[in-house]
Amino acid sequence: MNILALDTATAETCGCLLSGSRTYMASLGADQRIRSTGIMPMLAELLQQAGLDWQNLDILAFSQGPGSFTGLRIAAATLAGLNAELKLPVLHMSSLAITARQTDSQGPIWILEDARAGEAFVGCYDHGEAVSADCCMCWQDIVEQLAPATFTSLATPPLPLNDWHYQPVARSRAEALADELLHASRSVSDHRHLPIYPSPAYLQLSQAERSAHAR
Repeated sequence: MNILALDTATAETCGCLLSGSRTYMASLGADQRIRSTGIMPMLAELLQQAGLDWQNLDILAFSQGPGSFTGLRIAAATLAGLNAELKLPVLHMSSLAITARQTDSQGPIWILEDARAGEAFVGCYDHGEAVSADCCMCWQDIVEQLAPATFTSLATPPLPLNDWHYQPVARSRAEALADELLHASRSVSDHRHLPIYPSPAYLQLSQAERSAHAR
């Protein structure tokens, strides 16, 4: 089984290729100037390292979010463009699940990522399994409604999280993507039932949608 994955949900752009028992990883870092032009060469390089062509792929995968609107659109558009010809199943993965795998947590860990506009993308994972569904919450609601626990975040929260314990990331995004891809692919009993269209999980209204609702 050959599975090619892309993650652009955070500031970092990375890719991963699972080919049989071998794993290939790549990252463009957080340089936004090369994100739009560097993705396809990065993915092509992964295939070249494995000695594969695009036609040898069985599944495409991507980090569906939540994350930045721009990043999620880039990943979805990239896979949609590839699948216009390839027509492959698309495996969807949570970006927060990937972040959880960047830590060395030995128990439940909350992922609290700033979504701006006073909100956060929230998820809780325990050894790679979702404890609760990813959602979008107001930071103030997190402080008032959630019991303090262990958390991680790729950016500094905009308000103090008293009594919460911060768990720093200890692994690269590409490594975590590879782990989550392996886990997610094993959980699919029949990849033929996967959709062929990438569907981002925004979980948050865009600014245009906010303005429309405010009228």
